[in-house]
Amino acid sequence: MKNHSLILSTTKVSIPETVTIDFVTKLINSGLTGIEYFGQGIDNPLEEVEPDMKLINAQTSYFEFYFDTEGTIDYDSMSNEDTNRFIIELIEKSANIEMRADDKDISIYL
Repeated sequence: MKNHSLILSTTKVSIPETVTIDFVTKLINSGLTGIEYFGQGIDNPLEEVEPDMKLINAQTSYFEFYFDTEGTIDYDSMSNEDTNRFIIELIEKSANIEMRADDKDISIYL
């Protein structure tokens, strides 16, 4: 199995107390998210942030997806639209989704 991470971002949004996958997919489908990272799995991307980026991070919400596939993914060949379709399809096919959220970010394990 290959481990992958996809990190989407948007202007800081208010995360509901009880977060659902529908909340995340609506943001993706509305075109309000951008791709920050799509590649092999990483443990904690925010640990590597430079001090001058902390203000930007405070004003941004991140949606981190962690998932495995049988094969490799050609990350560079996928457009933003392709990537959004890919993650929505993966969400729809996932039988077990685990989500963790704080006041501005959500981690999703598929």
